[in-house]
Amino acid sequence: MISIKKTLLTLFVVCYSLFCTAQQIPHYTQYLYNTQIINPATVGLRSDLSMSLLTRQQWVGVTGAPTTNTFSINGRTNNGLGFGATVINDKVGLSKSNNINVDASYTLITSRDTRLAFGLKAGITLFDNNLSQGITPDNDTYNNTKGNYPNIGFGAYYYNKQYFVGFSIPYLLKSSQFEISETITTQTTSSNMNYFITGGVRLRLSENIFFKPSTMVKYVKNLPISIDINSNFLYKEFLEAGVSYRYKDSASAMFAIIIDKKYRIGYAYDTKLSALSNNFNTHEIVLHVDFTLKGKRRWLEHNSCYF
Repeated sequence: MISIKKTLLTLFVVCYSLFCTAQQIPHYTQYLYNTQIINPATVGLRSDLSMSLLTRQQWVGVTGAPTTNTFSINGRTNNGLGFGATVINDKVGLSKSNNINVDASYTLITSRDTRLAFGLKAGITLFDNNLSQGITPDNDTYNNTKGNYPNIGFGAYYYNKQYFVGFSIPYLLKSSQFEISETITTQTTSSNMNYFITGGVRLRLSENIFFKPSTMVKYVKNLPISIDINSNFLYKEFLEAGVSYRYKDSASAMFAIIIDKKYRIGYAYDTKLSALSNNFNTHEIVLHVDFTLKGKRRWLEHNSCYF
């Protein structure tokens, strides 16, 4: 009886996450070091050449639970232009997808120590739904579906050495990934866009310790609002640790080592805050690299100023 309940629970979770994925892009805990994924205006923000590699294993132990891997790279020029690319590999339940995007940004000098950047994102998603392996209450079966659909998005980002504020809609077009109809419809704008608002402050508590509170708000029509509240502490530009709370969803702990102000290795552990959270734990690892090749006058100089 217990095994049957676990099986039903697993099927419910996978089906629910499949539905949510149709409307949302993957969650990230360490999004401050992976901001290009959700906001193209941050391309070129940190240094002359930046790269991030992130892997997220969600709800470890649950069959068909989401697994996400991302890679991003971006650079900048002397005239305020930033260019980059991202690849997102996402698996949930019976569905797999690869999202490939190119990003571009332009940064305006608003004062000596403040900048305002605007960004555009364009790309394509390749998906493969193994629906023939699914089981429905009525024992119906569906054919496997493969296909692709385009994407465009935009973002804005205002920042200085103490704080930042960002807004973005990374996916404007409707996804056809979870349509089982054989009819091909005309590409339109999505009715369930993901709206992101981010913000953070960097406060010096002592000579060696910085406090970095931040937040991310994600809104999708017809779904509960997602609010992240993060409290990180940075010690001697070498060690960073903190906790995060996602409203009515999960709590997280984060830890990172920063080497030579260029290489960052971070780990985050999430746990669901619900009666069903015994096995709903998530692990996330990120590797971020910043290279400053030479000074770019249009950009703020020191990458440690950023988040």
